[in-house]
Amino acid sequence: MALDLNLLGHHQVWQTESADRQSASSVVGLIPPAKREVSIPPSDLSDDDPYATPKVRTIADGPPGGLYLPHLHRTNFPIFLLILIVTGGLFYAGWKVPDPDTKPIIYSLAGFGLIFWLFLCLIYLHRAWEMMRMFGAALDGSKAIRFLFFPLFNALWCFVILFGWARLWNRSVTTHPGLAPASKVWKPFFFLFPILFLISQAMLIAYIFIKEWPSDLTNQSHQISLGIWACTLVIGLICWFQISQSINFLAKKKS
Repeated sequence: MALDLNLLGHHQVWQTESADRQSASSVVGLIPPAKREVSIPPSDLSDDDPYATPKVRTIADGPPGGLYLPHLHRTNFPIFLLILIVTGGLFYAGWKVPDPDTKPIIYSLAGFGLIFWLFLCLIYLHRAWEMMRMFGAALDGSKAIRFLFFPLFNALWCFVILFGWARLWNRSVTTHPGLAPASKVWKPFFFLFPILFLISQAMLIAYIFIKEWPSDLTNQSHQISLGIWACTLVIGLICWFQISQSINFLAKKKS
């Protein structure tokens, strides 16, 4: 009777050999508990078969639309690029200004701007590796940037922290459900930058030793040096732009 739900809590019951009556609700285990209905979000139901088993969303899947890391700070690539342009303009102005008293001031400002820009490069790279730890990255942000302070070796290390990061990101975009809306990065640029970075540093050290700077645009060797430095900068900016886009994808809440 209780299993058929015909017996309610206010009904009076008694045992076979006793005349004492008591309410059914006071007898433990007599009335089975009511089943709770679990509401399934419409987005988790199958469109083809409404009677199919609902899809189970896990923490690894992330919220609908992609993953979201609220602790991750966003990047601002336009500001990043503007600082570089202003710094380059100051160096050019210091080169063109004839006043010897003004040159040190302009070069000092340009030097501070360059240091701040390089600091932002390290910050963005640090964030890029910190966010990849949830996808199984062996490196964290601090380990990734610590070897960038060693000349020449830092170019070889870029194969690990740039090309390696690009491979890990693209693989995660392909395999992780929460990264499905994200865009892959262009791996050839992340492979080419360390090569050009190594060549650029070698040429820079050579010019420091011979105490000559490539400023003559009519000299073919100077043209090659300036061209390699320009290509290194442009490809580096493309890499950091895609890193910035990837960081912002995970730092922005999805709808």
